[in-house]
Amino acid sequence: MSDSPLSDAHRIPLNELDVITARLYAENGYPHEAWRRLRAEDPVHWCEPEGYRPFWAVTKQADLISVSKNPADFRSAGRFILFPVPPAAADGQSADDLIENPPLRMLVNMDPPEHRDYRKMVSGWFTPRAVTKLEARLEEITTEIFDDLHARGEVECDFVTEIAALQPLRMITEILGIPREQEDFVLRVTNENFGLEDPEFQRGTDGKENPLAFITEAFAYLNEITEDRRRTPREDLSTVLALATLDGEPVPQFELFSLYFLVMVAGHDTTRNAISSGLLAFLDHPGELEKLRADTDGLIATAADEIVRWTTPVNHFSRTATRDLELGGKKIREGDSVALFYASANRDEDVYEDPFAFRIDRSPNPHLGFGIGEHYCLGAHLARMDLRVFWRQFARRVDSIELAGPVQLLAASFVGGPKHLPVRIRVNAG
Repeated sequence: MSDSPLSDAHRIPLNELDVITARLYAENGYPHEAWRRLRAEDPVHWCEPEGYRPFWAVTKQADLISVSKNPADFRSAGRFILFPVPPAAADGQSADDLIENPPLRMLVNMDPPEHRDYRKMVSGWFTPRAVTKLEARLEEITTEIFDDLHARGEVECDFVTEIAALQPLRMITEILGIPREQEDFVLRVTNENFGLEDPEFQRGTDGKENPLAFITEAFAYLNEITEDRRRTPREDLSTVLALATLDGEPVPQFELFSLYFLVMVAGHDTTRNAISSGLLAFLDHPGELEKLRADTDGLIATAADEIVRWTTPVNHFSRTATRDLELGGKKIREGDSVALFYASANRDEDVYEDPFAFRIDRSPNPHLGFGIGEHYCLGAHLARMDLRVFWRQFARRVDSIELAGPVQLLAASFVGGPKHLPVRIRVNAG
């Protein structure tokens, strides 16, 4: 998925390149050839795609870092993701209002100092020391998945839904204290959130249902959990959130539930996509899998980072200019949207030697798969550990694996990866 080119990108006029339409991501994968042209010819490029408000596409790593480290000039509040222009809300709210005032107020669309205050509420659970304490349990969860596969013998299955999704999903739900019988609910809400533009997951395509109804359902469930933890505290992150205060006062419910929602869905979806897209990378580069099998302990850390660079599960975020300024030689006006394409930055020829080569021993590897600056991924340490544990066991226990059908990619430009990946797999007893 992650190295699929937009095959005609070299022939399309620069102002007609489409790097955002979800349908094209489902058909072609990430538009790496289009980004390669933009990096070479117009690294900060004005885009006016049909159905979207215009934006500047930032494709070089240096420019992306410059924006990310300057929240005073580029705010996260407002349009933080490039979704199509929505219809006006039933209550008369305009499309512009919906874009500037999204239905969730999460860390990813907060600015300092508010962002830092909310981040502190949960950051203690995701420090290197805290994450290391979870490793033994993560090994057990992963072993259970491969043991179940071994018991089935050689089997055909969907690698995304039956393998890749399980490990990070079970880890984050255990951190939150969500019972395993609620896994399917968490997974459905996650799919509907990140698959808003994908016909398989989106609601409201017939106009009879609100496409954002999953948020209402999630908030109702989070209210139950919060009330339960306030009555009966436990040793989990849900309790920390339920009892959290801000300046000595209870956290406003909308912001509290938005923060909880972010941890719940983002805490596993991007890792699932990294694992699924990572498998495609190994199938396309079998020599790299053999290298990992030959020296698993020695290469597992660099392999995990190269998988994140190569797959870049979070493709973009958007910032809004707070004043007139210059970026990459272009005049950016106050109020302009600036889209940070991390997947493009992670193939920047000025940063990486042979950036279109998948090399699990790549070092150094200054990828931006977890972002940079204020909004560096809260769960980066956990995600790295998820990947290390998964691929270490995969390298030792999977005797054979091959595609058993066509790969289906998610129709989304915000996050990317396969949504269905049929494989034939045989796992040993370990």
